[in-house]
Amino acid sequence: MTKNLFYLFFCLLGITSYQSKDLKVNNLKPVFCDTNAPTNVGMSNITLTSAVVSWNYDVNTPNYVVRFRPQGISAAWSTVAVSNISSVSLTGLTPCNSYEVQVAKICTVQGTWSEIIVFSTYLNYCASASVDSGVAHISNVTMTPSGGLPQMVSNSGTSNYTDYRPDPSRKVQLLVGSTGNSISVTKTWSGTPGAVSVRAWIDFNGDGIFQASEMMLSSNSNSLSTVASMFNVPVSAFQTGQNCGVAMRVIISETYTSPVCGTFTYGEVEDYGVYLLTSGNLAVNEANKNKEGILYPNPASDVLNISGILGNEFEIYNTAGQKVSEGKISENKVSLHHLEKGVYFIQIKDRGNTTRLKFIKQ
Repeated sequence: MTKNLFYLFFCLLGITSYQSKDLKVNNLKPVFCDTNAPTNVGMSNITLTSAVVSWNYDVNTPNYVVRFRPQGISAAWSTVAVSNISSVSLTGLTPCNSYEVQVAKICTVQGTWSEIIVFSTYLNYCASASVDSGVAHISNVTMTPSGGLPQMVSNSGTSNYTDYRPDPSRKVQLLVGSTGNSISVTKTWSGTPGAVSVRAWIDFNGDGIFQASEMMLSSNSNSLSTVASMFNVPVSAFQTGQNCGVAMRVIISETYTSPVCGTFTYGEVEDYGVYLLTSGNLAVNEANKNKEGILYPNPASDVLNISGILGNEFEIYNTAGQKVSEGKISENKVSLHHLEKGVYFIQIKDRGNTTRLKFIKQ
């Protein structure tokens, strides 16, 4: 009898142990596909014709779909399906255009779309400025294109950095493949002239970088009031046409080795918009479009003034396409005191029309 009781006891113990192990297996959290909208959607590596959209990757949801289209019109969405990655490059975009993009997860059904992210295919160049422009500054830049295109003359005063790209009167027009173009830069000193170097670049290939091969004016340190150079526009130069442009950067500095990006001690930096054309002058409608709105000063510190743009509401986006501010325009002014230093786009709407311009907060 005693043996039978022990036998029964161990049998029951084994069954309980087995059920306990089985229960632990069944209580493991099941893997599921999350249909919530992806988080931390943002833009990077924006060029004139491409951009990269990225998001937080979910290991339980490897499949995603990205859709994008030009902003402000009821165009069909372009879609890209991807798996096991957290970013995708959007290519074949129209230069100097605004786009909206969304990302969703794919399970057995499509999940929720993320919030719309807006970005623009403008080139964003590295920041550059002097610390002190009181010793010497740029007082004139003159560009004389070949092929009958108009001369650009820019007279200016003292500043550490000035962005003239939004100014329609200072647009540079050059023919792709042209020869015999000339640029001159005049230096002005506050006291006795000293040795100052001058360099200028044009982003001919439209990649947003001022490369050594794109330097078209190079003058070592000297006390000459004006330096000049002749240059050619490569046949392979990016053809911006009449819709947008690349940039020209002019730097005077106390040393020839001052960086094209970043800060240096004495001198000044000026940026200009450059249109690389295949033929002819800028169309009249493009010139008119440039006159529609000007932001000043640009760069701006605390207040951005708006001229020539209708509308009393604004939205501000960073270069990643994220909205960072919005509100009412008061007396043609927008406060920037809450923004960090960097490049931004301000969007102003009026009766269905949208104006979008770039500015720098310094």
